[in-house]
Amino acid sequence: MSISTIKIWKKIIRTGDEKKLKNIIHEKAIFHSPVVYLPQKGKEKVLKYLSSAVKTFHGKSFEYTDNIIHKNEIYFAEFKGYFDNIEVNGIDLIKCESGFIKEFKVFLRPIKGIEKVWNEMQKRLVEYDNNLSQ
Repeated sequence: MSISTIKIWKKIIRTGDEKKLKNIIHEKAIFHSPVVYLPQKGKEKVLKYLSSAVKTFHGKSFEYTDNIIHKNEIYFAEFKGYFDNIEVNGIDLIKCESGFIKEFKVFLRPIKGIEKVWNEMQKRLVEYDNNLSQ
């Protein structure tokens, strides 16, 4: 895994500048949402979900609180953020290949937090689609 890819991802999520995502997402990337049953496959779908996640978490006191790197290929990153005074925490499991994010899984808790995040994500996903069609 390219540590620089993870550093870029962390900067994107911290600054809210999702435009740089296209430079670090693998063409055959897969995104696993904590609420969407089927994995989202392909660069365009992953860009949609991760861009929406960046906008959703930006300004929510988001921070990575701990991380583990396994065999220089798999990155586990614990995070937290606040939605209407509800602390949401979870883990991003990120797998990289050749310097690109190939797989991204998100685990969230508690249920009230999942509901808050999903409500906000739905709005951002619609905005993303609307911006593409303009």
